[in-house]
Amino acid sequence: MKINPPLLLQINRSYLKLVKGDNFPRYYFQRWFGADFSHTETPTTKSNIDASSAVPISSSSMESNYSQKMAADSTWVSKIILYSFWQSSCSWRIRFALNLKGLSYEYRAVNIDKGEQFTSEFEKLNPLHYVPVLVDGDVVISDSYAILLYLEENYCQRPLLPVEPQLRALNLQAASIVSSSMQPLHMLSVLRYMEERVGPEEKQSWAKFHIQKGFSALEKLLTGSAGKYATGKEVYMADVFLAPQIAVATKRFNIDMSQFPTLSRIYDSCKALPEFQASSPERQPDAAL
Repeated sequence: MKINPPLLLQINRSYLKLVKGDNFPRYYFQRWFGADFSHTETPTTKSNIDASSAVPISSSSMESNYSQKMAADSTWVSKIILYSFWQSSCSWRIRFALNLKGLSYEYRAVNIDKGEQFTSEFEKLNPLHYVPVLVDGDVVISDSYAILLYLEENYCQRPLLPVEPQLRALNLQAASIVSSSMQPLHMLSVLRYMEERVGPEEKQSWAKFHIQKGFSALEKLLTGSAGKYATGKEVYMADVFLAPQIAVATKRFNIDMSQFPTLSRIYDSCKALPEFQASSPERQPDAAL
């Protein structure tokens, strides 16, 4: 197979232009086009380059190289601040993701029980008065799904979305089920409203119904793709959303997970991860045990 030299020249110039301006993650360009475009000599129109002798470079090795370069760059300093509440499963997702990516951050506790989310200072960060909120320099993001996508696009070490389109979509779908069709229906403010209107017993029944409905859908969705984790051998975004949701469902709402064997296996795998353990509610500085 012969590569058209002018095309290679165009790709190489595009790479150099992109990585010189810090608006495009170097890691992704390398993952798509190969890790060594920045070191190739500028081809002439008389060149005849044979791609059949190219040596494939695994994505894992490129991820490792990227992380090593970031660690070696003494000028890079994380400015991430996470506003979190120890019992919030949405905050738990972000703590888990930050740990997986190896990103240090400043933890700022927001006591939901005391209503600290309604202060004027916090309202400037999130007018909805919810945690988590992530601040990265001048960037403020106040939704866990949006935060995960932001981290994925801007901190490319340890990707939480696979490259393969179908698996990528599956991870996004699973994460969306948890964040849109499950957790909002049993969040603290909703359950308090339910208790005031219809009583404590009804609020528990409401929460269990929607949690089990979501788990039933996820069990069917992931059965064909799950391995050790939700979509195979690696931890991805689906796991980051699933694991905290399962923990809350079992501890707070006494959901019997034996009826969801695939999800139970995924959760057992996540529980063994040091990054998950470090992100657990009881390990947070504001934990009230």
